[in-house]
Amino acid sequence: MTTLKELRIPHMGSVENAKLVAWHIEPGAAYTAGQVLYEVETDKTLAEITADDDGVLARRVADEGDELKVGDLVGWWTAAGTSAEAVAAAVAGSAGSDTGRLPPRVRQLAREHAVDLASLVGTGPGGRITGDDVLRAAGVGDAGPSSPKSAPADASGAAEIPAGYAAIPCDARPNSLRRRTIARRLAESARTAPHLTADMQIDLGAMLAERARLNAQRKAQNLASLSVLSFVAAAVCRLLPEHSALNATFTDSHTLHWQVVNLGIAVDTPEGLVVPVIRDAGRLSLVELNDAIAGAATRAREGTLRAGELEGGTFTISNPGSLGPVLRAEAIINPPQVALLGLPGMLHAPVAIEDGNGGHRVEVRPVLRPSLTFDHRALDGGQVIGFLNALVRELETMPG
Repeated sequence: MTTLKELRIPHMGSVENAKLVAWHIEPGAAYTAGQVLYEVETDKTLAEITADDDGVLARRVADEGDELKVGDLVGWWTAAGTSAEAVAAAVAGSAGSDTGRLPPRVRQLAREHAVDLASLVGTGPGGRITGDDVLRAAGVGDAGPSSPKSAPADASGAAEIPAGYAAIPCDARPNSLRRRTIARRLAESARTAPHLTADMQIDLGAMLAERARLNAQRKAQNLASLSVLSFVAAAVCRLLPEHSALNATFTDSHTLHWQVVNLGIAVDTPEGLVVPVIRDAGRLSLVELNDAIAGAATRAREGTLRAGELEGGTFTISNPGSLGPVLRAEAIINPPQVALLGLPGMLHAPVAIEDGNGGHRVEVRPVLRPSLTFDHRALDGGQVIGFLNALVRELETMPG
């Protein structure tokens, strides 16, 4: 007798939710271990889910576009070499009418509208019950995107229109799973941690001179340039072991001072902000850190980050200045971290320079005014200012 085995959304680090974006295997098709079965969008990135063993896909129970949770059933498979007839018989006998295996959204709609799933005839692929089947049975009607309803999106799929705005034309675009997760986590961070921000001005003249010297050598060897971000990140990694209160996590009973720097780098992508983590970044040289940041940013924008690259961060740098002449870079902390360094755009500004005779002269200098946002439960201003002063010394006294 042919045995059907469950195909479920796998555990992927801290990921909780996943949207099935695309199937890569048709029902009845054979596949080999390591072959991509389907693709999901998580709240952090896109992920290709591969087969652990050789097999045959017997049936899909989740469609493209379904929003699921880690551990949810998406299909059934059986051993490699199983005939089409045996697969069909097994599906008909074991999984053909199991309403308990339907996607969470379908079961949720059935509960909300008191619809008996066992009484429905599905109109989806293979006779599967869909969310529209449930809504029709409940008398709600079409739940498609052209529906004029203003019910909440989690009930019928339509956009919720604020009171007084019903007559104003709009283009209602569903929020992606990533955007909804970003919104939830940032709101939670703002509610939980009292945020304060301290700013500091850094003269980048010495650092830029050293960068120009190193990049001239790299250009002669046809190597990629070193970024300003990599210089700042390297300085941060050198300093955090001496300022461990910033490389920490706060709980009600303890403050956890992490003994390695797992550096998060906030990356802007078309789908929203992503923060890949450079693990044990303090052990990397300037060049290695530059390459690691560039590689992580590329994978973030391409949606190819691995789940392990998105967890375990201990300190984050956000670099909105790379996108334009941002004057201030105040941010919301990335929990469970207690501090985040925001880098605005570098600018040229008049700076008072000691003239050696007890006076000053004014010069136009390249300056950076980073903002360090911190959790006031875990940190006081003195600890933060001490770190920023050290960062100023580190970047202003470089050889060059």
